[in-house]
Amino acid sequence: MQLILAADVSGSVNATRYKTQQDGYLEALGDSRVLNVIRELDPPILAITFIAWARDQEVMVPWMRVVDAQSMDLFRNRLKNTERARIGVNTLISRALLFCDRQFDQQFSGGRKVIDVSGDGDDNQGVVGLHEIRDALVAKGVVINGLPIIVKPPEYIFPPQPPEGLDVYYRQHVVGGPGHVTIESIGFDNFKQAILQKLLLEIG
Repeated sequence: MQLILAADVSGSVNATRYKTQQDGYLEALGDSRVLNVIRELDPPILAITFIAWARDQEVMVPWMRVVDAQSMDLFRNRLKNTERARIGVNTLISRALLFCDRQFDQQFSGGRKVIDVSGDGDDNQGVVGLHEIRDALVAKGVVINGLPIIVKPPEYIFPPQPPEGLDVYYRQHVVGGPGHVTIESIGFDNFKQAILQKLLLEIG
């Protein structure tokens, strides 16, 4: 299985939110239940990379092979020690998906191809291009899972999230493919539990 973790680092993700988000990834990836579902893969190997996205995109942790606690700790330490990517303030999900798709079959090949995209806003360029890219990736066999971060008062976010709700937006415009999942995080403080739940579902 090839898994891309794609995290929003746009302007709405301030320093506090970014730390909460990254700590959530680190803690969830270190959970023993994630290793348990990796062991149940056939073969029991997870190829994983971490990508930051906003207006542009950047690989924060290149592809690594995770088979046990030691290799997972190596991945987590690389993520922990990598500085935040400074790649713009916009939220361009479509560009992020295109970039992610180009990363598949570089160092690893075969198995399921999954993009795990988290974010706190809609695509600043609208949904038409987003639909085209999502549908093209799904047609190639890529699964896109979503983790929308729902920001509610008194928390503030700009630009505001779509009126129908970011979870609805992700389900309608972002995710796709066989068995795709959307797990929303109610605020950034709930991110660790949400990403853990999604990792267990998409790997298992």
